[in-house]
Formats: sequence, structure tokens, C-alpha cells
Amino acid sequence: MNYTIRILKNGECDVRDYITYTNGGEETSLFYMYICVIEGGEKLMLVDTGPRDVESFNKGVSKYIPGGIRQQPYERTPQLLKNAGIDTADISHVFITHLHADHYEYFDLFPNAQMVVNKKGFLESLLGIKSNVMQALARRWPHSLRLAEDEEIMPGIKTFWLGCHSVCSQGIAIQTKLGTTVFTGDVVYKYRNIEENIPIGWADADECRNAMQRIRNYADIVIPSHDPELLKRFPDGIIGA
Repeated sequence: MNYTIRILKNGECDVRDYITYTNGGEETSLFYMYICVIEGGEKLMLVDTGPRDVESFNKGVSKYIPGGIRQQPYERTPQLLKNAGIDTADISHVFITHLHADHYEYFDLFPNAQMVVNKKGFLESLLGIKSNVMQALARRWPHSLRLAEDEEIMPGIKTFWLGCHSVCSQGIAIQTKLGTTVFTGDVVYKYRNIEENIPIGWADADECRNAMQRIRNYADIVIPSHDPELLKRFPDGIIGA
């Protein structure tokens, strides 16, 4: 089973290098926010949802993301998907790379979707999950949630635990015509992390190197979570068509 991945830019921000790279300094570099559509199955699927309460998120990260997330109105998740011709009710699964608000907070936008999230991380993060997301899960329980381990979720799509950035970080490996494409979440912010073996900041460096090796073991193509370079390498925003 081969899928096609469509990359949608969801906003941008400037992040201090001590977050992006171990031993990084106070300088900043540009991050893009992404949500990605998985096409080719019975229904459309997503990887991550983008942030919902941007103002609150920005307040919490102001020290290391100066100026916070910047979104044009058309980059907000509901409008972004509408402009792409996607009905949120048609999404069957939302794969969550990790449970930080800018990656999962808009799950309640998808009334028929199942959240696919790392089992260990979900259970350990349960008390911190946003109330709107918990309410969305409760409305359609138990179909609304799949607690994933190292396993095949459906033909051509596998999940595997990564750790490093957070206990809930998981890789998502998707088969395409170009080979296996792996979503890294924030284990790999930028291509430089994995191509030069530089762990992200504020994390255990050895655990991050081990996580990046697991990604390499699966991946023909790597999708870092926030690198503008992604849209230079795939300028039409499509992988595997």
C-alpha cells in the first residue's frame, strides 16, 4: 500500500538555538509549523493538528520562542484545510507525533477521527491533556482513541516509540512510491539534527541519538517537524504522488 503525503504550512516562529540544538546559543532560526494530509487510503488521514489556542501557547513559550507563533488567517487549521478542499468530517485518523499543544490541540475539529497516540506517553501525560481534546475523545469513546506501540496501524503505516523530546514522542512510518517516509515529530526539528547527528536541546543527548538511529532504520525520507527546508526539497508540498 502506497500513500501520498501533502504538506500544509500552518504558521511560523523563531526559536532559540539552545532549543533546536544541544549546546546551541541565544540566536534564533526560523521554524515552520506543518500539518500533513495522508492520501490514498479509504479516507483521508492527518499527522498532527496544529495549535488551537495560539495566544496561550505563545505566553508559555515566550522565553525561547520570542514573538511566538505567527499565523496568517488562512494558515489556521480550519481555514487551511478548507482551502485545501478537505472536510474535517472526512478525516478518519489523526496521528499525533507527541502531546504538545502545537501538535495535537485541534483534535476536536475532527468529529469522526480516531487519535493515534503513543500508549506509554498518553498514559503518563493524561492529566495534562487539554480539556477540549479529552471531551472530544469522551464523546466517541472508545473508538476515538488508539494507543499505539511499535506496530502496524494499517497496511503501509507503522508507529514506533522514540522518546527523546518527550515520553510520548513516536515516529510514524508511511509507505510511499518514494519509499518509507518517517514523521519524526520534535525529535528532529531540522534536517541538520539528523544529517549531522546533532541532538535537540533540552533533552538527553544519548536518548536523542538513539531515537534518530531508529528513524534512520525505517526511513528513506525524513520529515522533520519544523524545517522550512522541507518545502525546498518538496517545493510542490507533495511526497509520493
